[in-house]
Amino acid sequence: MESALIEDVISKYIKCYNDRDIEGMLDCVAEDVVFENISNSGQSMKFEGRDKMGEVAELSGNAFSYRRQKLVSLVIGQGRAAAEIEFEGKAAVDLPNGLKAGETIKVRGASFFEFRGQLLSRIADYS
Repeated sequence: MESALIEDVISKYIKCYNDRDIEGMLDCVAEDVVFENISNSGQSMKFEGRDKMGEVAELSGNAFSYRRQKLVSLVIGQGRAAAEIEFEGKAAVDLPNGLKAGETIKVRGASFFEFRGQLLSRIADYS
């Protein structure tokens, strides 16, 4: 898979995330996509499947009144990509990590993407 196509899919996925376009996000992933989120705070989440990803995206989107991911850098090779991501969000509700409704969070992390054909087959976020 060409680097330009990989970058296009990742950029579309992030744009849809920022726009809260869940269907658009799901258009970027394989039916059996694996998603992992690992946080330095000790919380982690892992699930499999496009349908489950849609459910989680809906719930997590409602947890923030504002959220935005920014692609800081991207390294691509052999159907995979590693990205440095900056996340900023404002909590809409009190969150399990201690963030209170109305508080803002800004973190940098890394996301790793794997592809099958032209779709994301694995997404791992570390923050």
